[in-house]
Amino acid sequence: MEWLQKGRLVRLMKKHSTMSPKQFSVFASIVAMAFLIFSCDKEVEVPGGGAAFDCNQLSYSDTIYYISATQSVLVSPQTNLEGQGTFEVSPDGLAIDTNTGVIDVNASETGLKYKITFTPTGSNQVCETFVTIGGVNYLDGIYVLDQNETLAGPIYNGVPGLPLPCPDDDSDDGSSDDDSCDFDVENPSGILLEDLGFEISSKGVFDLLETVENGTFGAIPVNGESLDVELYYKLPDLSSNALNSIPLRFFYYETVADIPQALLDDIEEKSDLINESRSGNSLNFRVMNETRPRRVPRPPFIVIVARLE
Repeated sequence: MEWLQKGRLVRLMKKHSTMSPKQFSVFASIVAMAFLIFSCDKEVEVPGGGAAFDCNQLSYSDTIYYISATQSVLVSPQTNLEGQGTFEVSPDGLAIDTNTGVIDVNASETGLKYKITFTPTGSNQVCETFVTIGGVNYLDGIYVLDQNETLAGPIYNGVPGLPLPCPDDDSDDGSSDDDSCDFDVENPSGILLEDLGFEISSKGVFDLLETVENGTFGAIPVNGESLDVELYYKLPDLSSNALNSIPLRFFYYETVADIPQALLDDIEEKSDLINESRSGNSLNFRVMNETRPRRVPRPPFIVIVARLE
């Protein structure tokens, strides 16, 4: 039907070709405007068939959400997309309904930035947006003690370098302050990391050298030893000091050469996964004997090495 309408316009232009230059100029402008209207009415097609989905519909009211100790926190997309496609997330850890896009913040892994994608039904088009669940994370890393790599600090709200919402002073007097960060707090497990030998500041920084010297991996540290722990903490941010936690896995090796290749590969892949959620690039994961399931960011691996070689 559209081509018939355009054909009529062309015939009209030919019919009025005897008009004066000024009249023809005005008429040509009207014709051009009509063509523009017709072209805007045309549906844009995408690979796989169907009209293009407006990716602006994939959005949430904010880019960061915090857990709550007093109520459930459920966040819905600003546009109801239920039944119109499928939601996916990377990395794993965000509790999201794949049909509605509703996020259960309290059930999600905190301290991570997630890439949420939406694929409309019957289309190959993929839309994406990003959401962060507030809290701390620790990046997978290798720390060589004889190279003065002794401190492992947290990443706040998924942004490296972003300061924690703590006072500048780092008091270790055990006093309680609603405006202070509090790491290794009393928790339902009844286990404190300091009782296991871990040395951690009120801002969540692990002193790995003192941790080893405290006998955490044995009076004589055992080469290849690993420990799984849960760090509980509270932050004076929009979580209102809600009890939060993060699982951690610590390893101890005598030299860098003692670290298994599978562990090195897993750390590299985890780094790629975190970078993917920032850059939007997709990855082709290698098939290998992994020490952690694919696309799962937790627990972070902190590998302590006594000496370089």
